[in-house]
Amino acid sequence: MLQKVKLTKKEMKEFAEAFAYYDYGEEEIGMVPLYPGYPDRTKLVKYLLAMIGTANEYDAVYVTSARKEGIIILTDTTHPYPRGAMIKMVWRMAKALGFRDFRRIMKKFQAGGASLEKKYRDEKRSFVQIELLAVRTKYQGKGFMRPLVETAFEVAEKAHLPVIVSTDAKLKKDKYEHLGLKHVNTRTLAEKSFMYDLVREA
Repeated sequence: MLQKVKLTKKEMKEFAEAFAYYDYGEEEIGMVPLYPGYPDRTKLVKYLLAMIGTANEYDAVYVTSARKEGIIILTDTTHPYPRGAMIKMVWRMAKALGFRDFRRIMKKFQAGGASLEKKYRDEKRSFVQIELLAVRTKYQGKGFMRPLVETAFEVAEKAHLPVIVSTDAKLKKDKYEHLGLKHVNTRTLAEKSFMYDLVREA
């Protein structure tokens, strides 16, 4: 299993930018254009930093190696963040986007129907969720996604829980399937904008 570490502010920004500037190809646009300021992605990067920064404070960031080529942030419903941490993260996200745009984005996430996370929570099912996976730009395409996803599997296997993830990129969806997750639902959020729900059952 990969190790948890603390990231520097510079490292957190590098991972946020790698995630924000992902190349979706020609068939889809992902969620990126729905964030305020597009094509400028400054607010999106700040939004991602709110998530990464909070995870970093509460020891939820796994890295590929001492070089920190890639990171994965996991949440486990059997060991949730403290309530104060969740409030802090949501506040930071809302502040990063602006509160009106934050509410608008949250509605967009729900536009295509219930996510797998919501379904599992409604059914009172426990799970491990991949909240964010990012590989620094210069290391992309070199196999660093595999050990990150396998760490999610190891965490889940110890607790006999499923792993779930939602992604807005078909290319990422295909990679997750190749690594052992099953695509179970596609939600349409807008024209050429989709969310793909995947699971690896316990």
